[in-house]
Amino acid sequence: MKLFPSAPTPLQHRRPPETQWRNAVVGGPPLTAAGDDGGGHLSNGRLGMMLLVGTETVLFSSFIGAYLVLRMGAGMWPPAGTPVLTLGLSSVNTSLLVLSSILVQLRRLTATWWLGITFLGLQALEFHRLYARGLTLQTGTYGALFYSLITCHALHVLGGLIILAIARAKLSRDPSPPPSPAGGEGVQWMGNAQLYWHFVTAVWLVLFSILYIL
Repeated sequence: MKLFPSAPTPLQHRRPPETQWRNAVVGGPPLTAAGDDGGGHLSNGRLGMMLLVGTETVLFSSFIGAYLVLRMGAGMWPPAGTPVLTLGLSSVNTSLLVLSSILVQLRRLTATWWLGITFLGLQALEFHRLYARGLTLQTGTYGALFYSLITCHALHVLGGLIILAIARAKLSRDPSPPPSPAGGEGVQWMGNAQLYWHFVTAVWLVLFSILYIL
């Protein structure tokens, strides 16, 4: 007769994947973050997205740095005769983008996508108004830098919309619980979409501050 019960083996502690998924769905702690491969390591897709965001951060830092150097070296900014930027429409656009960043974190991908489309539409309207007031690419260095920064960001928003659309399509294609604790392909795409969308929102907040406020 055994006086002491034998210690449970590691296999006795391990629960089947479907039990782990069910516990997470009913309110248990999340098993892994989106982008985790289930073993505590970043997936290749997540690592690639982080490298992309890092590269794009360097690109925008170069543009913004050039803008700030020219601004600090100028006696008057914007240059005399240049149309003054107004906050009205751009403030609304900023609010929409911040709201979309909150919604993407809540996994409301469809709502985020439509807010992104609205952002680009209002940005095109802002371009039209500025051109009508005389601010064009030919308006010296100021106009060239302004449109380069804003257009570059708009292209990144467009890229973010494509990533959101892919993530939404993959999630709708696989509605059943994934057998892996790391989640299915749709969950990983959603995590990448969240990261990239937060990036484009943060970049816009910087651009809005230096172009429209400071």
